[in-house]
This record gives sequence, C-alpha cells and structure tokens, in this order.
Amino acid sequence: MATDEELMRAHVVAQVVSQIPKGFLTEFYQRSERAYSDEFSEMSHKAARVDEQKRLNLIDERHYRIDFELLEAAKSYGLSATAHPLPENTWRYGYVSCGTFGLTQSYVRRIGDLPKPAKFRDRLASASRMPRMPLTEAEDIYEVKDFYAIFTHNPVGDKFSEEQQRLGSLMFSVPCEDMRKWAVNISVPELITEYPTVKKDSKVRGPTWKPIEKRGGEQ
Repeated sequence: MATDEELMRAHVVAQVVSQIPKGFLTEFYQRSERAYSDEFSEMSHKAARVDEQKRLNLIDERHYRIDFELLEAAKSYGLSATAHPLPENTWRYGYVSCGTFGLTQSYVRRIGDLPKPAKFRDRLASASRMPRMPLTEAEDIYEVKDFYAIFTHNPVGDKFSEEQQRLGSLMFSVPCEDMRKWAVNISVPELITEYPTVKKDSKVRGPTWKPIEKRGGEQ
C-alpha cells in the first residue's frame, strides 16, 4: 500500500503534468545550467572583489540571474510572470502563474534544505491571498493557487571553483502550509520524465503501387 508521502507525490506530479508545459521545465533547467556557469565565470574574473568574498557575492548574483531566466522561460511559453514589489516589503521577487501553480525560485545550500524564512513565501504557501500587484498584471496573477512551488537550486559544492559552482540540482519543491518542510521535493529532470512520450510510428511503409491497367486486346 502506498504511503501518504507517495500518494501526495503522485497527486502533485499528475497536476504538474496536466498544468505546466514540459517545454517550460526543460528550457528553465537548461537556462539554469548556463546561468550557473556564466555567473561563476564572471565572478571569477572580477578584479574589484575580495577573493574570500566572491563565493557569497556569487550567491547574490545568481539569485538575480535565475529570477531573470525563470521569467524569460515563462514568457517563452506564454505564462504570466511578474517581478513587482510584494506587500510585505519593497523587494521584487520573480513570480510565475501557471494554471493552479504559483512558482518562484530560491537558492538553497543543498538538496532538501528550506530557503531562508520570508514572509511572502509563508503567505503563498498558506494560499491565503496572492501578491498585491498593479492592475496592469494578467488576471491569473491574482488567483489563489492550489499549489505554491519553489524551484530550489544549489551548486555542486561550497568551494569557489568551476567544478564546485556548476549547477548541482534544480528541484521542484512544494512546501507544506506552514513552510516548515517539503510536501514534495523532486528534481526537475526526473519530473520531466513523468510526462508522456510521443510515440512514433515504427512501421516502415513501402511504396504504394497502382495496378497496371490492361490495354484493349491484351489478355
């Protein structure tokens, strides 16, 4: 018999497959990989940075870059996306509306970790109300979502090196209502495999021959 955790995972995955375009997840993962590599390269060549502070500075820079990539991937697939100030403070976080899902992103130190506490995440997780946005936003930005998910991401390790600072994981993380643990935490590559594959016709079709019409007098 399936456990409660397994049933919850199956339920959320089924909702993802029905609501979120597979191409969006694929594109965002690819963008995140490039972003991690690009941002490390830029930071490693910055002369006006203390070497001992570059790793921490890189975490901040990656936040802005991954927010950008999230919103760009969303726009590629016609999803509503915004980065307007939230009601709790004037900070601007990228937010994507996709069907019954509200999506943001956050750095975590390692797989399974929760992001740093933030009132806006608590609010979205409890699904009490949505961000107070300008009226120019797409209507679905205001909708109360059935699911709030965070794309949590982390590098391979903690050392400031090209190998350690490449993308280690990109997870699709759905928090419980109290934002104290994950209800579902699945890697984006694994989630992509849950989508049905398009079956190709494997039959080899030969040419269709028309019967030769007999001319008059021929037997």
